[in-house]
Formats: sequence, C-alpha cells, structure tokens
Amino acid sequence: MRIKISVFLLFLGLSICISAVAQQKKDFLDSMLLSEEYSQENKGQAASEDALRKLQQEKPQIDLKNDRKLRDIIKKQKKESGQATVSQTKQNIKRISKLHTAPFGLLWGETYEETVSSGVILTRTEEKDYVNSFIATQLPKPLKDMRYVVVTFGEENRLWRIISYGQFIKDTPDAALTLKEYKRFYHMLETKYGNAEQIYNPQITQVTKTIELPNGKTKQQIEDVEEQIGNPNFLAQLQSGNADLYATFYNTEVGAVLSINVDGNGNSYLILEYKNLKIFQEQQNKTFDAL
Repeated sequence: MRIKISVFLLFLGLSICISAVAQQKKDFLDSMLLSEEYSQENKGQAASEDALRKLQQEKPQIDLKNDRKLRDIIKKQKKESGQATVSQTKQNIKRISKLHTAPFGLLWGETYEETVSSGVILTRTEEKDYVNSFIATQLPKPLKDMRYVVVTFGEENRLWRIISYGQFIKDTPDAALTLKEYKRFYHMLETKYGNAEQIYNPQITQVTKTIELPNGKTKQQIEDVEEQIGNPNFLAQLQSGNADLYATFYNTEVGAVLSINVDGNGNSYLILEYKNLKIFQEQQNKTFDAL
C-alpha cells in the first residue's frame, strides 16, 4: 500500500513539474507580445520615427557583411590595446567570436560598445519595461521590408531583444496585401525557428437568424458569429483592436513573434520581435538567486 502511495506521489510531482515548465514557456511567449509603447495611440512611436528620419537625413544606410562586422570590432579593440592589456584584448576577441548571429547581422550578447564599433548607429529611445533600448541604423544586414529596428541591451549591457517595424501598406478593407506579407514571413520564420503557432482572436458579431419550429412557426434567434481572417472588414477590425492576429516561433536559443498592426490612418504593417531565450533565462536566474 505504501509503495502504491509513493508511486502516486511521484507521478503527481512529475505532473506538477511538467505543468510548471509548460506554463513557464507560455508565460515567456506571452511576455514577447508587443508592449503598450507601440500601440497606435502612443506618442513613443512617433518620437522614435522622428529620430529615425533625422538619422536617415544625416547618413545613408550601408550594407556590411557579418564577417566585416567582426573584423571591425577586432580592429578597434587592437587600436585600443594601448589602454587595455593584450590579455584583455584577446579575451574580448575570443568572447565575441563565440557569440551567435542575431537578425540584421547583429550578435546576440554583444555590448553597446561592440555594436557601435562595428558601424551601427544607436540612438536612445524609451520603451516601457525594456531598459537601454536604441533605434539601430546602418545595420550590417538591413531589410528593406522594415522601416526601423529597435535593440535592447538591458541592465547587463548584452543584446537580448530586437524588434522591427515593417513598411506601411495601403491595403484593401479585407487586408489582403498585409495578409500576403504576413504569410510570407510566417513561412520563413517557421522554416528558420520552428514550433510555429498562430493565434487569432476574432471579432464576435451578433447575427439574427430565423429558426423554424416543429409546429411550422418561426422565431428570431441571436447568435454570436466569429469573423474569419480576411473578411470584408478585417482591416478595420484589426485597427480597432476587436481582432488581432499573430504567430510565435522558437528554437532552443531564440523566440520570435510576428504580428500585424494598423495605425490611426489605416496604414497596416508587420512587427517582428525577437528575444534570446538563453540570455533571458540567465537574467531570470540571476534575479531569482538574488531574492
């Protein structure tokens, strides 16, 4: 009897652990959703775009190769070897060489200084809940589909989050053009990161239907109907927030979210947000250890 109870308690403990892990993964993906900073009513986005326009007027974007980026960092560190010891320089070079490639030719875990030394221009911008965020221009691998990119280094000065905003699309009421772009990016992200999951919260519309009764009479009945993706009023539903569509992707190192947004002028655009799972977890563990 005691053995059966022990086995039951062991099974119960394992079930609780599995549920906790699943909930942690869900909580992480939920945390990757767009922050309030970039809602269409928020002035933060307009301020970021103003700063971006000024930068673009000053210098045109250039296309650097990722290996060129690493060489530039190493070159600058060698020039500064008079201020730092040779061993320190070698340690920095060794550290950078082990960093993994991030979107737009950046490197996950690189510092603000390392990013700037590679030729990227960083302009500070405020983002709720994301410390040390900057608009990044002159990226090593710019994407013409994106208007601008924001990177976050956090309190520990390590690149762990990247969010990019797509070009504005003048779309039809059913959002056909935006959905086409959304599907194109969806398939690429699914191929690159895997574990694709689409989340659609539809607008609920009440429809009056005529129901025939057994006695031959009829009656009016109101039913809730979920509006489908790409329905004739889909763009307006996305703009009002009555519907939203996004997808999550992840592998062992990176999590990504692809979503559609519509501004107050009816211009639709895609948003791509990436987070490095390992750095994120390290930050969480460090906070946990300090408690």
